[in-house]
Amino acid sequence: MKRNTDTQDIKAETLVSQLDIKTDFTVQTKGVFSRNYSEDLLGVEIEEDNATIDLSRDGIFHLLPQGLFFKENQLKEKSKSNFEFKKEYADFKKKKKEALSFFQPFDTAFFRLTLQLEQKLNNFAEIGNDFFENGYELQKNQHVEFETNTYISKIKILLPFASQIRGNLSLLIDILKNVLAVEKIEIKEIETFHSRFIIHKENLSKEEYLTMDKDLVPFFKFLCHWFLPIEKKYDYRIKDYKQPFILENSLILDYNTHL
Repeated sequence: MKRNTDTQDIKAETLVSQLDIKTDFTVQTKGVFSRNYSEDLLGVEIEEDNATIDLSRDGIFHLLPQGLFFKENQLKEKSKSNFEFKKEYADFKKKKKEALSFFQPFDTAFFRLTLQLEQKLNNFAEIGNDFFENGYELQKNQHVEFETNTYISKIKILLPFASQIRGNLSLLIDILKNVLAVEKIEIKEIETFHSRFIIHKENLSKEEYLTMDKDLVPFFKFLCHWFLPIEKKYDYRIKDYKQPFILENSLILDYNTHL
């Protein structure tokens, strides 16, 4: 059974880990030349007792000098007095096939290792929040807040990438817009070492505003600890600048009403 793939830039280990192949498998490395027009995983052929995984990668054979296997100018007419191209080419193809077969177990063993790593990463992603809560030493009085906070549970999956994300404010704004389900967030400079996240959230009732503000307190502690530079102070405000000042409307000081 032949399974074709259309996967753009997804690495082969990610795709194969989702196939749940029950049989043993071998790997065939086709070289990186085809990578210009195809994906990392070229295809998977599954039979009753074995599967073959074709990769557009260099194997050990491709990485070693060609002089180890073939003579220089082997396919040129002047290499032999009784040169026959078809015969030389057939011999060349046979030796190449034998060399690829020799190194195939090593290429397969290496792919198995990288596949096992991918599967472990998938398992960590599935248990995500529990793993991170147990893996990072959080203060006991904060643990309950962190465990039940909806916003923290959404952003905790990014902890493995904290070193790359930390301090990237434009990226953090995009992340926060998704986590907080808002369309606009901006950062204002309050003082030299003090910045404020302005969270634009319109039409909140008093109860909704108080609930969101309460949930954001532990969330911003978590955000500052893992994703924001330590040399600067950060806080937040929830704002609705579009609410008109009409007495019968729900007016909340420092949210949609200002003195």
